[in-house]
Amino acid sequence: MAHKNDYSVIAFLSDGKAKKWNYVHNLFKFSQFLNDKHSDWIYFNVYDRRTTNYIKRYYKASYIPPFLCFFLTFNLIL
Repeated sequence: MAHKNDYSVIAFLSDGKAKKWNYVHNLFKFSQFLNDKHSDWIYFNVYDRRTTNYIKRYYKASYIPPFLCFFLTFNLIL
């Protein structure tokens, strides 16, 4: 089940500074926000907000989906 605000994001700017946002829901819209408010961003790291586990890194020129999909694979031993 999907939840709102599943991600925490740390964006790295060209001046060497990093900024953190804890409640991010849509990664594509977040990248648009960065383009508008912090146009000098280079990349951002995405973390699971609840567990703080690292998920993925996105660069400014890369495709950024709105949400990350996770697929679980179950191996059955017969």
